Amino acid sequence: MSAAEVHKADASERLLTSWHPMGADRFGISARWPAHHRFYGGAYGFRDPLLLIECVRQAIPMLCHAAYDVPFGFRQAWEDLHFQFDASALSAHDAPPTTELDVTCTDVVRRGTRLAGMTMSVRASLGGITAAHVRTRFSNQAPAVYQRLRGPYADMAAAHARALPPGAPVPPGLVGRERAADVVLSSTGTPGRWHLRSDLTHPALFDHPVDHAPGMLLLEAARQAALALSPRPATVVAMKTTFTRYAEFDTPCLVTATPLPTPSGTPEGTRTTLINLIQNGAPIFTAETTTHPTRTP
Repeated sequence: MSAAEVHKADASERLLTSWHPMGADRFGISARWPAHHRFYGGAYGFRDPLLLIECVRQAIPMLCHAAYDVPFGFRQAWEDLHFQFDASALSAHDAPPTTELDVTCTDVVRRGTRLAGMTMSVRASLGGITAAHVRTRFSNQAPAVYQRLRGPYADMAAAHARALPPGAPVPPGLVGRERAADVVLSSTGTPGRWHLRSDLTHPALFDHPVDHAPGMLLLEAARQAALALSPRPATVVAMKTTFTRYAEFDTPCLVTATPLPTPSGTPEGTRTTLINLIQNGAPIFTAETTTHPTRTP
């Protein structure tokens, strides 16, 4: 399959390698698990769970184009995304080179003959062992519909020209990163509150021009905000997210993190944090983000 089918410009960022139907609205997808990825490289002996979520993200346009006859030029927009990982499956020891996705599509909605949206449920396996369950709902928008929804923001060149410069990154180690260029939060001077950094030159998060902050950037912001509040090194093992509005480039986007109560029976060190992204005074994205402690480096 081509990089275009997974909506990537850089062919090296294409993670999916093959797919096949397994029944009505059910598909098997194979994806490569790079030994080293420039952004989703993992840390402290754990694989990066968001690399697998990027595999799922790539599966959305790929199946739309290949299995549901969606023309190129249509846009797929996340409505929600829930995932739960088995923390033990994220150990990087003896990492297999591939991951397998068992995808079931439900609640398929059509407008005439065109796909309008659906829900995907994914069981992801690494080395034959179930590593995660993912469920996501997305809409499929024709170019004319997308243009109408976005209005003046659909002008790519204008959106980039209006973009605010990214603020100074917080210290990388605070958010589980090694390089300042991979930090997506800048300080507001208030604990638990940051501004989103949209660095339009980032090679992984902005692989190709877009007119709004991509969903994977919002997930990374939620991850980094949760890790910033963690008292020890940790990895994300679950998120429950809702995408409400597009995140624009021309207005500051506030990221807030609030620890949630820990239910009885929760494994020691596991924490859940509510992350909100707010722009122009309105919520645009929320994520209940659960982290699990890793070994101290």
